[in-house]
Amino acid sequence: MKCSDITLQKILDLAVHEGFLTANASREGIEHSKGFLFSEENSSFLKSLKNEDLAIDLGTGGGLPGLVLSTFTNCFWLLTDRGERRCDFLKKAVFELGLDARVEVVKCSVEELSRGKYREKVKLVTARSFGPPAITAECATPFLREDGLFIVSEPPSDNSIENDNRWPSDGLNTLGLKQKEQWHTGSAGYRAFCLDGKCPKIYPRRFNRMVKSPVF
Repeated sequence: MKCSDITLQKILDLAVHEGFLTANASREGIEHSKGFLFSEENSSFLKSLKNEDLAIDLGTGGGLPGLVLSTFTNCFWLLTDRGERRCDFLKKAVFELGLDARVEVVKCSVEELSRGKYREKVKLVTARSFGPPAITAECATPFLREDGLFIVSEPPSDNSIENDNRWPSDGLNTLGLKQKEQWHTGSAGYRAFCLDGKCPKIYPRRFNRMVKSPVF
């Protein structure tokens, strides 16, 4: 089932009213989220997502990008967030969009979630403004199955070298991850990563440990 952009926009605008999104994030939210799917190289991957495949959005908050992406893909989505109010908001939005059969909202810390039954079971992991690159990568990588993809959006920047330095290959390799592709749509940038080995069992660590001693 595909939901109209009008309905989605109303939900994102309500997220602004609730304090979960900025007005700018709401205004650009649908197009920004669609940008996760605009890669030519990954188009066949994204089209291959089946009903039984699992996707996880890290820190969905007011709905970006996971809620929007769930309306443009056919797989099962887990929308994660630590906040009870945000999760309640997302659950109502999922119901309003008629997506409750294939979208679940999970109140959790994602580092704990990735140490459980979803470890190495996820085909697509997405993140927008979840945290610093090292923390985002450490939380995302353990979820990935062998053919999985992790896609993250970048803050606006004209300095590609500066953005490249945010995702050093040596640091990614520590997690068993490597960059596959990067692209831009409008003012937004995106990067896709895939496994280049097996993520060591010590990851993810506790959140305070990730903050004090980031992997890169």
